Amino acid sequence: DIHRQLSQTVKLLRLPVNTVTADHRTVHSALLTGLLSHIGQKDSEKTEFTGAHSARFAIFPASQLFKKPPKWIMVAQLLETSRLWGRIAARIEPEWIEPLAPHLVKYHYSDPHWEKSQGAVMANEKVTLFGLPIVASRKINYGAIDPPLCRELFIRHGLVEGQWQTRHVFFHANLQLLAEVEAMEHKSRRRDILVDDETLFTFYEQRIGADVVSARHFDS
Repeated sequence: DIHRQLSQTVKLLRLPVNTVTADHRTVHSALLTGLLSHIGQKDSEKTEFTGAHSARFAIFPASQLFKKPPKWIMVAQLLETSRLWGRIAARIEPEWIEPLAPHLVKYHYSDPHWEKSQGAVMANEKVTLFGLPIVASRKINYGAIDPPLCRELFIRHGLVEGQWQTRHVFFHANLQLLAEVEAMEHKSRRRDILVDDETLFTFYEQRIGADVVSARHFDS
């Protein structure tokens, strides 16, 4: 009946009909767009699944997936009897979900830190859908998320502490000068010649534009 209705709609809209058999991902991604609240992640220690808004359900015993449940599933129906059952289940992959639900997923960030090799502030990103983590942790560039913090960390770690891989002449000249002053302090047994890190930070902060949040921004 669904196939007949879709065929009539396609004909009415004069859309071309696909003549190539669709693969598993294509068909199930299409279905997933309407079943985003009916996904579940298998509990590692139990046969239950955790679904949207922390709901817990099990695959209906008549399903072919009942004996060997996959890590992620979507179900066409959630039926509550003695417990909550998921009926008409299909295996899915979590990476399918985010592109289909950009208006529903939420992003959470943690551990922003400067990375010398990247010349930028990186952070861990967690993506959730209805409270269910579909991306547990992935590294992202934090520059567009919190520009003021990234600018501060770039100056503090990249410039003041010298954690920057660059060919800029001024940068290496300044590092050399700092080394010479430190050697002078050591030789004269004094600790009041070299300025502290906060003074160096203020020096750079006053000279670098507000839009410079990484080495790439500085270079451009």
